Amino acid sequence: MRSNEPALLVPDAAWDASFIQLSAALPARFAAHHEGYRRIRPALAPLVVSSAAARVMWDTTRTCMARLRARASRALADGSGSTLDGLGYPTDEASWLASMHTPASLDIAASFARADFVLGPDGPRLVEMNVGPTVGGIGILDRYAEVVDELPGAAALFCSASPDMRLPRPAVPWGSHLRRLADVPPGGPRPRIVLAVTDEEADIPIPHDAAHYLTAQGFDATVARTSDISFEGSRAEAGGRRADLVYGCFTYDEVITPRYRAFVDAALACHARGGPAYVAPPVFSLLGNKAMLAMEDGEHAPDGPGGVAATRLVTPDAVSWARAERERLVLKPAIGYGGKGVVIGRAVPADVWDERLGAALARPHVLQDHVAPSSLDLPVPDGRAPFEVGIGCLYVDGHFAGFLARGVPAGTGGVANVHQGAFFAPAACERLDEHTPAGLAVSGSEGL
Repeated sequence: MRSNEPALLVPDAAWDASFIQLSAALPARFAAHHEGYRRIRPALAPLVVSSAAARVMWDTTRTCMARLRARASRALADGSGSTLDGLGYPTDEASWLASMHTPASLDIAASFARADFVLGPDGPRLVEMNVGPTVGGIGILDRYAEVVDELPGAAALFCSASPDMRLPRPAVPWGSHLRRLADVPPGGPRPRIVLAVTDEEADIPIPHDAAHYLTAQGFDATVARTSDISFEGSRAEAGGRRADLVYGCFTYDEVITPRYRAFVDAALACHARGGPAYVAPPVFSLLGNKAMLAMEDGEHAPDGPGGVAATRLVTPDAVSWARAERERLVLKPAIGYGGKGVVIGRAVPADVWDERLGAALARPHVLQDHVAPSSLDLPVPDGRAPFEVGIGCLYVDGHFAGFLARGVPAGTGGVANVHQGAFFAPAACERLDEHTPAGLAVSGSEGL
């Protein structure tokens, strides 16, 4: 992409006083759908990704996913789990993951991902790959799009960009892929999908909204606690009714607890006996392990926008170098979620950085080049304010599923994670994939 072309834009109508007044109602309308959404901050206006930046990010996402799948396949190939030790998995977990090494399970595990990009002054740079069934997008972006469609004055916002502008609806490609996994023939009965949740998260809104929008895609979708789902032979049931697909809404740290690991083992055993597919086998953790992004022998950090930010494993030999280069590095645990454990070198004193580096030797961590985020003025209730915004590119079975923007106030040095107070918004773009279902992406944004 051209270095002088902004990657992320705000449609002109978002600055109109009438729209600002109308959009002040958006957070309340959003939260009204579920009390749990009061903890999530939707942006007052959707954003637009420039055509060049969108293509760079999507091409990088596809390339990175292919690379990660190949690496995961090699790491699992010996079946013993020994090659996973250096990635941070205890011996028992490593053996468990290795026992799932089949092409089909790896394909399912690699079906859903979000590639996170920092929008730096030279363009987007990939800094993290989140893989698995809980990646942001399904439910929450569809709900945002629906709320904005209902908001008076929103039409003016989109018409200022393009008469064909539409917000991403991730449930469309999600539903298309899940229908294939359910193996229900076209014209057959509505496949029943059960979204399995932990007791601790049974009341959060996102899986319920996912079920709502998957129902609109032709599913009989329901949310159920793991204790309400049973397996016998090749049959899975929830509420006394058969399930055609079981979708585990778990992060890896939840999966490995004894209670939920027993559930996952039962779901996988049922599938092995000819029962419904389970989304997603825990090997998704391997694809999302940050150590998998580390450079291998013979690889070099890419130049220019679009590549993966240079990533290295933390080793005793690297500590002295990392101390000297604190200002340009970020420390991340190899296995982690929600921004937990991430340390931005320039945001902490040298003694804290040294302490965290030393602690990182006890469990696999990576050091990644810090990509300085660019600032973008965005509408806020009383006018406008600068934010540092990152973009997540949603990937479903090799196809584009939309962009998820997250941001924090400029200069705060915060991690752009919704669980840590960042706002979120969908970001529209031109069509990126000839196989993308109609209505998912956007055309005509080049002139913005």
